[in-house]
Amino acid sequence: MKKQIMLMLVMLVVPCFAHADEISLDITYPKSGSMIEHGSGEVAIWVEDAREGKVFGKSVDGVALVASSDVASSLYAYMVSSLKQAGYTVVPYSAELVGGLLIQIRTVRYHSVKEMVKSNVKVGVALEAKANNSNATRTYKAAVEDEFAWKPSDEKSGEMIGRALATAADAALSDLNK
Repeated sequence: MKKQIMLMLVMLVVPCFAHADEISLDITYPKSGSMIEHGSGEVAIWVEDAREGKVFGKSVDGVALVASSDVASSLYAYMVSSLKQAGYTVVPYSAELVGGLLIQIRTVRYHSVKEMVKSNVKVGVALEAKANNSNATRTYKAAVEDEFAWKPSDEKSGEMIGRALATAADAALSDLNK
């Protein structure tokens, strides 16, 4: 009986240790961008996650941070919402469409430093954008930084990553008509 109880306890505890090397974050974006000028017409966007590794960085505890869902899909949803709010009609992407915009997520870096009773977190992102009617590729970078008592929650970490991605995406979308 004691062996069975010990075996059950070990089986309950082992999965906790197996997942301690990675934390899945829900990326939360701010309300749709207000940097985009009101406009009209059709716009098509495509977002790709072109990062080599899928780890954002490490928490203050040294645990790897990854997205719980597809980062490109969540950024696409944010950008579509922003465009619609600004008055644009979003249509399916095609490389031949003049109003098309290809966005590639190049980097998302999460850096945290723990001090005595606080921690500092900085998130930096880089997006590349290429409009179908241009040969030029533009890079948009954004960084957000915050200080937390002890350490940020997983929710706060996801919000910081979303805020950085949204800032870079808003800059790319604001250049859409230029």
